[in-house]
Amino acid sequence: MSTTAMSTTTSTTATPTLWTRMKAELGDSDAQYRMAEKLRTADVAAAVQWYRRAARQGHVAAQTMLAFLLANGIGVAPDPRRAVSWYRRAAAKGDVGAQNNLGYMHEHGAGVPCDPAKAALWYRLAALQQSAPAQVNLALLLLDGRGVDRDEVEAVRWLRAAAEQGHPAAQFRLGLCLREGVGTTRDPAEAALWLQAAAAAGDREALVALAELRQTVVPAWAGDGEEDSAEDEEGALDWRHQVEQRPMPGVHTGAMPPG
Repeated sequence: MSTTAMSTTTSTTATPTLWTRMKAELGDSDAQYRMAEKLRTADVAAAVQWYRRAARQGHVAAQTMLAFLLANGIGVAPDPRRAVSWYRRAAAKGDVGAQNNLGYMHEHGAGVPCDPAKAALWYRLAALQQSAPAQVNLALLLLDGRGVDRDEVEAVRWLRAAAEQGHPAAQFRLGLCLREGVGTTRDPAEAALWLQAAAAAGDREALVALAELRQTVVPAWAGDGEEDSAEDEEGALDWRHQVEQRPMPGVHTGAMPPG
C-alpha cells in the first residue's frame, strides 16, 4: 500500500514538469517561459536559454526578463545594448515593466545615449498604466526638470498615485513634499503619515525625515516663559494626535518591488 501511494505521489508531482519540458522542447513559448521561471532560482544560466527561446517567439514576459538579466549581467554576460533591444520589443507590446525599465536605460545612458526626454516618455506611458515605479521615476524627472519642464504639482500627483499603491519610495518623497510644501500645500500631519508608512516598509531615510519633522514642527509652539509650557505641551500632543489618528486611505500594506 505504502509503495503504491509513494509511486502515485511521485508520478503526480513529476508529470507537470515532464509535460512542461516536453512542450517546451516542442517549441511552446509558454512552456519555455515556465521552464525558465522554474530554473531561475536554481540555475539562472540554464534559465536564460529558455527565456531566450521563448523571447524569440515573441513571448512578452520572457523578453522583459531576458532584458533584465542581460542589463544586470545575471546568468549571462552583461549586454546593455541587447537588453535595450529586448525591452523595446516588450515595451512596444504594452509591457509596463519593460516600458519603465526602458525609460531607466534612457535616463542613465545604459545601452543607449543618455536621453531624459525619451526616459520621460516611457515612464509616462507606464505611469498611465498604473506602474508605481514608473510613476515615481516620472515624478523625480518632473521635480528636477530633467527631460521635461519642471512641474512640482504634477510630480506630487504622480507621487501620490504611487504612494497610494504602497510604494515606499513614493511615500517617502511625498512626505518630503508635504513637509516642505513642494508642489502642494504644506501639511506636516499628512507628511508624517506618509513618512511613517515608508518607515514601516523599511525605508531608513523616511525614519530620519520623520524624526526631523517632529523636531522642527513641535518646537514651533515653544514659548519663552514657563507659563506657556502647558499650552506648548498641549499643542504638541494635539499634533501627535492628528498624526496618529488621521486616516490614510488607499495605502497598501505590502511594498511594491522596484521596476
